[in-house]
Amino acid sequence: MKGSEADLVKSMDPFFNPKKVALVGASTDYRKLGNSILMNLLASEIEVFPITRSRERVLGVQAYQSLSDIPEPVDLVIIAVAAKYCSSLMPEIRKAGARNAVVISGGFSEAGPEGAELEKDLVSSAQSSGVRIIGPNCVGVSNSRLFNGTFTMMPERGNIAFVSQSGALGGMIIYNTRAKRIGMSKFASIGNSADVGFVDILNYFKEDSKSSVIAAYIEGVDEGRALFESLYDAAKIKPVVILKGGRSEAGSRATHSHTGSLAGSTKVFDGMVRQAGCVTAPTLDTLFEICKLFDYQPLPKGNRIGIISNTGGAGVLATDSAAEYNLEIANLDTNTKEELRQVLPPMASTDNPIDVVASGGRREYKIATELLLNDHNVDILLIICAVPTFAGMTQTEHAAGTLEGVRSAAVDKPVIGVWLAGDVGKPGKDLLEMNKIPCYDDPALAMLCTARIAEYAEMHR
Repeated sequence: MKGSEADLVKSMDPFFNPKKVALVGASTDYRKLGNSILMNLLASEIEVFPITRSRERVLGVQAYQSLSDIPEPVDLVIIAVAAKYCSSLMPEIRKAGARNAVVISGGFSEAGPEGAELEKDLVSSAQSSGVRIIGPNCVGVSNSRLFNGTFTMMPERGNIAFVSQSGALGGMIIYNTRAKRIGMSKFASIGNSADVGFVDILNYFKEDSKSSVIAAYIEGVDEGRALFESLYDAAKIKPVVILKGGRSEAGSRATHSHTGSLAGSTKVFDGMVRQAGCVTAPTLDTLFEICKLFDYQPLPKGNRIGIISNTGGAGVLATDSAAEYNLEIANLDTNTKEELRQVLPPMASTDNPIDVVASGGRREYKIATELLLNDHNVDILLIICAVPTFAGMTQTEHAAGTLEGVRSAAVDKPVIGVWLAGDVGKPGKDLLEMNKIPCYDDPALAMLCTARIAEYAEMHR
């Protein structure tokens, strides 16, 4: 790590790895953000110092009238008071020992000219006090292995670092990833980015050993060149997946009223992202589905895909999607086809996509998986299962057979599942995901995610 990068990590680290945190605006009123943030902090692995003038104890914890009353230095201060009070807190924060503050409070540049003046004062006061700030108008920050400095839920523990320009959207994504059991390492809602913005966060996440993938929701861009360089540097080290808001003219106007930033040209942005070696997510729902595949599986050596299914229709849909995303349906080796013919039922198809037919169970999935993974013409393996509820088959046997085949083959190729049949398929899907094989409900979504890892691998080959 170069000297400047080491300095950046050192200056940013208290945002994500604090030992002692003060909360200005702590509250016992469950309707206030200062209450939700405090409850999350108290459930964390850190020391917490609530600041409030209204009482001596908050939620059973010793409270303090001001930052100057805290008996020991703190690493991070979180602020949840009215915008007009925030700038005057900056010198106090520095005197309390902290160089880092998260300003949750809204009412700044996103609220109009008066708020923009308050934001200017806040930044000026922070700079003269030697304090870095995340926000204002944000949800906060969290480290799933240490603490939750937000007013939303803690993400599942994992390896995906997420930075979001929209606070509420970031919070909703956390709920969504929890429901899907997709883990995050660190989360940062940067709001108006008055001081710390995408560039600093990306440069920090790039160096973070606990983060293997970076996800970003970006609306407006102020520092185009610096953002490109930080994306380029990060993508050389780990995959970066970006969801862009404000792509339409109307969306661009909404962006400006949301976080006070300008969205800029979509075509220019998309070109910049690709040139930087990053990939994009087309929708909110796909952002973490793509990240999940990057997190769970190795990068492919090429774009030739092998498909196994027990339903011909799903194999056809997967093939259509592969063509749409410029993935190549692999031509299987003659030996692979011959071995498949010997073990699969007579009516099975041994051409790619492989159809083991509805009677194919654990044994057929194991053998087909192992054979295709060992085929030198296959770079990526997609396994589809419409989970049968007949002939005495169990809900997990196809998943179990897939796992046995993967272990027997013991090759470094990405394996992706599509488990159909809703709740009937869920036990098998859960078994695969517990073993780090990402599983989707739709062949088209699986192919989109596959295309993104193939695209990233090609760009960085």
